[in-house]
Amino acid sequence: MDLRNKELLNPLIQRCLKNERRAQNDLYKAVFPYAMNIAMRYAKDQDESLIIVNDAFYKMFAYLKNFEMQGAFNIWVRKIVVNTAIDHYNSQQKFKDVFISMPEEVPEIPALDSLLDNYDAEHVLHHIQSLPSSYRIIFSLFAVEGYSHKEIAEQLGISESASKSAYHKSKIKLKQALSPESFTLSKKLRHE
Repeated sequence: MDLRNKELLNPLIQRCLKNERRAQNDLYKAVFPYAMNIAMRYAKDQDESLIIVNDAFYKMFAYLKNFEMQGAFNIWVRKIVVNTAIDHYNSQQKFKDVFISMPEEVPEIPALDSLLDNYDAEHVLHHIQSLPSSYRIIFSLFAVEGYSHKEIAEQLGISESASKSAYHKSKIKLKQALSPESFTLSKKLRHE
């Protein structure tokens, strides 16, 4: 089901609000792939993505009555999944120690765009997931969701310069992982 099709979606949401289990199951099945795609950018693996998505579904169904039918449901879902991913990482507290040693000055590096064009989304996602959790969430919030470093800092309880530094370091790690030399070497190692 297209999450932008209001003609099909609004009646299904109305049935969900009446606690019809079949409608809730249908909505879950319709939203699950979309929610997983979003969560995968913030999680280290599929298991962690499932934790984020399950928490997001709990919030979606709890706050479905607050969804304004004239709004875009896919955008509402996306916001819930992203905020749930942020909550998930904030609750873990494990990445905050990484920011203590980050420098205040952040040098600029060239954009990854031309390098990313050489790979399919699944390959890039794999490398994003392999980033340390602090780098992964900041990279996804800034590069994919369009959050500013100030917004990221507020959401994660860190300084703006720490957000910039982590984003910079994530780009370096991705560039190294996606460089042609790295790709050739890893391909060569797999064949040996």
